[in-house]
Amino acid sequence: MTRPPLPFTALAWTPDLAAALGEAMAAIARLDARICVSPFAPAWTLRASWAGYATALRLQQLELEEIDIIAEQCGLRLAGRPLPQTTGTPFDAYGPWLARLAEPEGRHWREDLPFTFDPPAGWRDAPVLVRALTLLDAWALTDRSSAPWLGLPIVLRRIGITASPLPCLVAGGPGQRFALDPRTAVLKRLCKQLRRSAEDGLARLDRLEAGARRSAAAIAAEHRPGALAKLGRLALARPCLAARSVAPLLGITVSGAGKLLERATRLDLLVEISGRGTWRSYVTPDVALALGLIAPDRGRPRTPPPSSPALDTVLATFDAEMAALDARLDLLGVGSPTGFAPTN
Repeated sequence: MTRPPLPFTALAWTPDLAAALGEAMAAIARLDARICVSPFAPAWTLRASWAGYATALRLQQLELEEIDIIAEQCGLRLAGRPLPQTTGTPFDAYGPWLARLAEPEGRHWREDLPFTFDPPAGWRDAPVLVRALTLLDAWALTDRSSAPWLGLPIVLRRIGITASPLPCLVAGGPGQRFALDPRTAVLKRLCKQLRRSAEDGLARLDRLEAGARRSAAAIAAEHRPGALAKLGRLALARPCLAARSVAPLLGITVSGAGKLLERATRLDLLVEISGRGTWRSYVTPDVALALGLIAPDRGRPRTPPPSSPALDTVLATFDAEMAALDARLDLLGVGSPTGFAPTN
């Protein structure tokens, strides 16, 4: 009979392992602190969920990338990229996973576990992140689906490591299901994965916030902004747009929506990605960067625009307007991140 693998909570500590754990905890804490106070947390969560879900599919040995997740969830058909050839239904778990991430706080980490878990030796004295990864390790041995990898961000929140749901913190390894690798090496690898994911999530938040500031400055500088401000707020919640999807949300004609999208593109608020002359598709610059459609900025960062009364007014009213937009999307039945209308 095969002996069960040594739990992470019972491993002997080494300087390298302690350093990896400390770096992972610090990176997660920095990201969590920023998300807790950022007005762009809902927009970031949507984008981070694409990255996290793509990681889970890769851990299942599926040849899918983040660009495929974005295209699937937003109804995009990207020019020059073939449809993903997969067996089964790899995207079906995305919606239920987002719903679980949005559950209110206060639930115990044991709730909803699909297997029986008895805390192993050393559980009480182990660091809390090691406990969470021990739980992930046991889960992966009993469940061969993507559920353990997707469940880690939920466990991290319920066990008290994060205050907000951080869907980018998906980690794991197929080798955990066979327990063949040295246990210390597996734990160190998981810590490094979480550190890199948290650092990438923080970089994405920086890009999202910087892009929103640039958009606000560009809109404030326009003599007649018209519906540009509404479009900018809409793009945060629905970063993949087309004239047919924008028109009913803004209460304008399809022709007017097309002209508005073209104007936003000239101001660098959006990026056109379809390559078509008509029925074009657009995404926000941060999503275009994730899709690999534009190159990242190089060299010294651009100096942010100076403060102005007009820009201060735009930023001061942002929260109230986003709340009104969320209410309008709910009334139209498209408040969910998975409610994107096809854009092709």
